[in-house]
Amino acid sequence: MRAKVECPGYRDPLELKFRDQNEEVIRKSQNPTRKKRAVNALPEVVESDSNSGAVITSPQAIPEYPAQELARGYLFCNYMAGGPHAGHMSYLLPLIQNPQNAALNAALNAVGLAALSNIRMSPRMMLKARREYTTALSQTNHALRDPFLSKQDDTLAAVVLLGMFELVTCTDNSFIDRWMKHMEGAARLIEFRGPDQLARQEGLDLFSQLRAQISTSNIYREEYSSSSLTELSELAKQYRNTNDHVLDNLGLIVIRLTNFCAALKDATITDPSEIIRTALTLDAELMANFINVPSPWNYKSIDIPMVDGESILPMAWGTSYHIYHSIAASSMWNNYRSSRILIHELIIDTVTGLDSSETDQTSYQQRQHLASQSRQIARQLMEDICASAPFHLGAGSEDSMDERVAPRSGSTSPLNCSDWSHIPEATSAASKQYSPGREQPSTSWNSSPGRDSPFSKISNSSTVSSMGGLSPDLFKISGAGGLTLVWPLLIAANSGLASLELRNWITGCFDKIGYSMGINQALAMGKLLRNGSGSRAWLTPELGSPISV
Repeated sequence: MRAKVECPGYRDPLELKFRDQNEEVIRKSQNPTRKKRAVNALPEVVESDSNSGAVITSPQAIPEYPAQELARGYLFCNYMAGGPHAGHMSYLLPLIQNPQNAALNAALNAVGLAALSNIRMSPRMMLKARREYTTALSQTNHALRDPFLSKQDDTLAAVVLLGMFELVTCTDNSFIDRWMKHMEGAARLIEFRGPDQLARQEGLDLFSQLRAQISTSNIYREEYSSSSLTELSELAKQYRNTNDHVLDNLGLIVIRLTNFCAALKDATITDPSEIIRTALTLDAELMANFINVPSPWNYKSIDIPMVDGESILPMAWGTSYHIYHSIAASSMWNNYRSSRILIHELIIDTVTGLDSSETDQTSYQQRQHLASQSRQIARQLMEDICASAPFHLGAGSEDSMDERVAPRSGSTSPLNCSDWSHIPEATSAASKQYSPGREQPSTSWNSSPGRDSPFSKISNSSTVSSMGGLSPDLFKISGAGGLTLVWPLLIAANSGLASLELRNWITGCFDKIGYSMGINQALAMGKLLRNGSGSRAWLTPELGSPISV
């Protein structure tokens, strides 16, 4: 009516249903040129420079997404978004919203593209990631030469991401040196930024994360920590909730441990009695700090139900695993456990090195008791690190698991697996393809000879039906969980007390982290364990680097 056109009425249904197209079909089949052109016109997978609007798509993928958007989306979901398994780097969210933070955004693109390249086995995407890395490195160096820009949170965040890029892309033992250089630069930058950084939430979060990494680097190299790091750690308590003071207390004790290891290296401390006394003092302070941990930082230990004598969560080590409120909480506990393992290894090494022929029977028995006690404690700490692995690999959260598990309090209700994500395959489909520099795992999870893949246990139909629909679906895993787990696992595996079976299980964890999360650092560590290395370079540097792959 608006167009003032007379309506022709409904079309004849028979006219719609029957239509002679024989001649059209014959004509198309006799035109090979058009057919070939139509095939060639299909869109291809495109990966090119950031300036050309690169897209990654399949012939059926509509719409087309820029590669950078996919990379940033991956990092957002795995490292920045909320939830118990993510949010590890949430401080990046307000920083990346400023388009003027060019170095940070380039570093973000580099890490995201590198991780996706590893997962998808895409050399072209890795080439693009390295271009972004080069850009980010140049822009970061430029910012560091500016007195104002060098104090900005986005500059320090770019340094963090550049170090993360080295862990994601490493292919040999050189990555550890490059990563440590980034940590040295980060340490100097933290000192230069001064106390003002702690007054901002992003600055406080950056400081907390980097302090743990810097301490790990210093322990590895057996070098002293700066006094500025200690002063800033003391000052950080003023800007935190009282419940979070446990984090700074741990950081201060670990700094003292790094200085203790450095003093042993340069022979400042040589007396065995003083070594043992100092080690026991540090251990006692660590235990005292964790006796009454506030609820947000605590965890639950979950007994794993058994079916026909087999665990329904075969990816776990032992008969239980831990559930935490967050990755930050589990990382804090694993830093605590790793520190105590190193302390008790120092005690064991010191006692073993004493000349037993010059001591009386009573002193000898006391030494042996001390060494035996340290071995027992270290083994339990190793078990606890391994018990945290399922959480890091996606096995639920503190708030979501209360009604699904049988807690250690004695309840025997079975695990309800019908409404949560389940056990992952050991490698993604892409990891089964050949890729230079990424050696495939010998088994899907555990490389121990004679042991079946744990995933074969849950494929049995009786197990699936008896557990209310358990199926080998993928966990919703977070890359942040894998990134924060690799060092504690390596310390546990190389503690000198780990059994071959445990080392093989940890090797399987490294495979999972490397192939499913795109973190090559884990693959390098897994190769280290497969080669049978038992080095503990943070205690015995003459044995060589423990990352010699």
